[in-house]
Parts: sequence; C-alpha cells; structure tokens
Amino acid sequence: CTIGARPVDLHISGLEQLGATIKLEEGYVKASVDGRLKGAHIVMDKVSVGATVTIMCAATLAEGTTIIENAAREPEIVDTANFLITLGAKISGQGTDRIVIEGVERLGGGVYRVLPDRI
Repeated sequence: CTIGARPVDLHISGLEQLGATIKLEEGYVKASVDGRLKGAHIVMDKVSVGATVTIMCAATLAEGTTIIENAAREPEIVDTANFLITLGAKISGQGTDRIVIEGVERLGGGVYRVLPDRI
C-alpha cells in the first residue's frame, strides 16, 4: 500500500455529480450544496476504493437514487455499506461493481464491529 499524495479527482467528480459545488482554495478542497445532494447515475472512470466510499457515504443522505457503476468491490466497501445500513441507509449491490443507494432523510445511531485490517 503506497502512502503519500493521492489524486482526489474521482472524489471531486462524484460529489459534483451529486450536486456539490467544489472549490480548491489554498490546498484545501471546500464543498458546499444548496439544500440536499441529489441522486445521480455515476460511472467512475477507474475503480477507486476511496472514491467509492466517498460517493456512497454522500449518496446515503442525498435526495433520490444514486447508482455507482465501476464501483470498487473490496471487503472494505462491503463493510462500509453494512455499517451505513446499520445506521439506516438503504444500499444494495455492495461487493459488486454496481452499487445502488436510495437516499434517506437521516441516519441514526448504531453499534458495529468493523472488519479487521487486511494489511
């Protein structure tokens, strides 16, 4: 696992497709939205675990349905989805390259045991 600078273009693109306004200022990414994010059909240019998690988390509270195509399939994606489901999210397809998220108004609390680190 390489640690260091990593591109965030897929994260930014996914959030913009959900309706966020993204600005890069002084080395920081600033995101904002009027009201709620909106569900979208997102086809990722390349597979990315981090971007899949970012989009999945954001889409959980978006208005409408979000479909992520070419999503990462790693166990951490399944684990993140299962955690969000524990909190009240509506997610299906985790573990495949097509994840469907039905946005909800709010998430609640919960107890969840995360997957152990594979490294």
